[in-house]
Amino acid sequence: MPLFPIFVDIKDRKVLVVGGGRVATRKVMSLLPFGPSIVVVSPKFTEDLERLGMEGKIRLLRRRFMSKDLEGASLVVVAVDDVKLQRRIYRLCEKRGIPCNSVDSPRWCSFIFPSLIVRGDLVIGISTSGRVPALSKRVREIVERCLPEDIEKVLETVAVERESMEKGERRQRRIKDLVDRLLPLSDEGG
Repeated sequence: MPLFPIFVDIKDRKVLVVGGGRVATRKVMSLLPFGPSIVVVSPKFTEDLERLGMEGKIRLLRRRFMSKDLEGASLVVVAVDDVKLQRRIYRLCEKRGIPCNSVDSPRWCSFIFPSLIVRGDLVIGISTSGRVPALSKRVREIVERCLPEDIEKVLETVAVERESMEKGERRQRRIKDLVDRLLPLSDEGG
């Protein structure tokens, strides 16, 4: 069954990442543009994670996971190969109502990471509901090639116009017309 997509504000919220390897690094890099307070717990870290820690962009805890690490977490990412640890953390998160992603183990996930396209405030998430991540990545690459280079400018122009008008049908029509003009479909009118 497909998973329902949802976009969540994680700015300034604690996101716990368990693991310090390449996969954890990729997940941290995906999360950073959204402004969370990232805490990474692991006995070892990649050079990139070490650098981000030194720059103050993330907090590193050089040790094994402890259940107290979940305190205050809004989201948890488990990026370790240890399935027993994935299951344990998932169950702890489930009891606390914390969304948990165990990388490459859909069974121990309450959410999955989509393949993301981020262009300013435009965010597109592509998912196969965890079944074939490589396909999500390829579809993302195809969609990225289709996006206009100035999509961020289009978004900003339309957003400013939208914010300057009162809510209602007139605004909806005006915004639709503006979007149609700034971002026409290639096969329109033909």
